[in-house]
Amino acid sequence: MKEYNDYVQTTRGYLKRYNQFRVAVANLEDDIDGMERALSRDIVALPTKDGGRSRDDPPEINTAETARCEKISLRIQEAQESIDSISRILRKIERAIEALDEEKKKLIRGHYIEGKSWRRLALENYLTEKWASEKARRAVKEMSFMIFGKKPAPRQIDSPFVFFN
Repeated sequence: MKEYNDYVQTTRGYLKRYNQFRVAVANLEDDIDGMERALSRDIVALPTKDGGRSRDDPPEINTAETARCEKISLRIQEAQESIDSISRILRKIERAIEALDEEKKKLIRGHYIEGKSWRRLALENYLTEKWASEKARRAVKEMSFMIFGKKPAPRQIDSPFVFFN
């Protein structure tokens, strides 16, 4: 079972990879476009078993070309599933960021998405470096609840001793 801190860590990981997610979606969409064009060219140019056909005859597809087309179709489907999964994460991140107050938005976007240092963000927002990172840490915790909907479990006593009555 996941602990609440696991959700916070996952949220932080999503934020750190936000730009990579966006690039991955764009590249997968480009790959799908290329595969669809290749597939449409292959279907139009499929030869018949005897090498020729008349206009009225439907094309006869040989098994090697059919297998190749099916393989491309499967790759398109897998790429689309990846896009759907990554896009869902991106939408959750974007909604969670939008729900934050302006200062927290600036800190989260600045550090995780734009790659600014805590020092620079602190200067830009008239905060101390420590307070900027602390506010962002709290914002990530808020976002993890918005993304995963899990409430933190009650804290356990951090003691190596067990006491009995």
